Amino acid sequence: MSAIKNTRLTYYTNIKKPSSWPKYKKGMCDTCMAGCCMLIIEVTHDDLIRLKLTDAWEIENCLKDLIKRLKKLKIIKRYNSKNGKFIFGKKKSSDCIFLDNNRRCMEYKNRPEVCRNHPVIVSPKKGFCPYIPK
Repeated sequence: MSAIKNTRLTYYTNIKKPSSWPKYKKGMCDTCMAGCCMLIIEVTHDDLIRLKLTDAWEIENCLKDLIKRLKKLKIIKRYNSKNGKFIFGKKKSSDCIFLDNNRRCMEYKNRPEVCRNHPVIVSPKKGFCPYIPK
């Protein structure tokens, strides 16, 4: 749990409890310790292509081999065949595999759509974020 100080209020953020998340405001990411990078991250085929982890041919022709390869590399944890999404693996710290030691995304330019749209469009609680102050 992390305290979030505000001039008027103090919020307590619990990553696993969206009801504790503060309302997202522009600029929050600049002072955050990447709380959203500790959430479950579901990515699409297009995201994997953008990240240069595969290509359209491999997805179409060798999906089972791709899943096996990405699991072995610990890039994904599993594949959900019902919605066609991959679940990213996590570091032992529960951080996204692409988060560096400074808590910055190493793949920011190519980041998945879920990351691009968080927390306004895609979030367990739309419009709110698991903000952890630096």
